[in-house]
Parts: sequence; C-alpha cells; structure tokens
Amino acid sequence: MKRNISNTDRKARLLMAVVFIALTVSGIIGSPEKFLVWIVAGILIITALAGSCPLYSLFGINTRTGKRTV
Repeated sequence: MKRNISNTDRKARLLMAVVFIALTVSGIIGSPEKFLVWIVAGILIITALAGSCPLYSLFGINTRTGKRTV
C-alpha cells in the first residue's frame, strides 16, 4: 500500500487515539459509545503505524510531501 500520510498527520492520529482511549478508560465516555470509540482509536493507530489511509487513497488525498517512496 502506498504511503499517503505525513509525519505530522501520523502524530496527530496517534495523539487523538491516546486521547480517545484515555476518555474511555477514565469513564468520561460511557458504555454505549465506548465500543465505537475503541474502534475509531484502533483505526487511527493502525493507519498511523502503516502510514497509509484507505480513505485518503479513495479521495486522492496525499499529505505526505517529498518524492520518497518507501
């Protein structure tokens, strides 16, 4: 899969995932929504670690700069 996420975007995704997880663990987000928030946090972590977002590919978005291909 071609990388299309910049380092800043990856850091933001990881930070959002950590915040979502902290909100669920602390009990601020209740039980009905907790499952959905965990799924979103998991998706954010996976896309950040992979460096590629399928939705970005679908819409032709590329936040990664430079000509490097990894």
